[in-house]
Amino acid sequence: MSSAKDFRYLIPERIFKEITEKAKEEIPYIIHGWLFAERKENFGIVNRFIMNSDLRKTKVHVKPRSWMRYKKSKIYNMRKFKQELGVDIVWQWHSHPSGNEKLHGIDKRILKYLSNGVMIIVIPPMPDKEQKAHLVGWYYDKRYTKKPIIEKMVFEIISE
Repeated sequence: MSSAKDFRYLIPERIFKEITEKAKEEIPYIIHGWLFAERKENFGIVNRFIMNSDLRKTKVHVKPRSWMRYKKSKIYNMRKFKQELGVDIVWQWHSHPSGNEKLHGIDKRILKYLSNGVMIIVIPPMPDKEQKAHLVGWYYDKRYTKKPIIEKMVFEIISE
């Protein structure tokens, strides 16, 4: 059984600035995308991100219209990206313009439905609110225990 706390998450400063600035440009909307990383022994290094054009921008969290379609689409896209882009790790991300790095109720429901997975939250910079830009991930696993394992994934910013 893998664990988020035994793994390091690294993101180059350039990519970190691009993704958090994109989230800032879209405030007050929540935006969505995909984050790709290469797996090394005990760490992953983010190497790019893209926007998710399948999901529209909204000002609030919206539950999937079809949970099954959401799950199938996520699995299909993850496999497609891994094959076409030759990446090891594919994560979905979305922004929280409010600055709240905790999982929203809909985020928790999605992870519960999937039974295991990762949700990455991008916090945009907002100097007027003293909100610093950052990325946080949440590793969720309910496959082997009655109570889900939820571990915070802290992204370390590195220079290239």
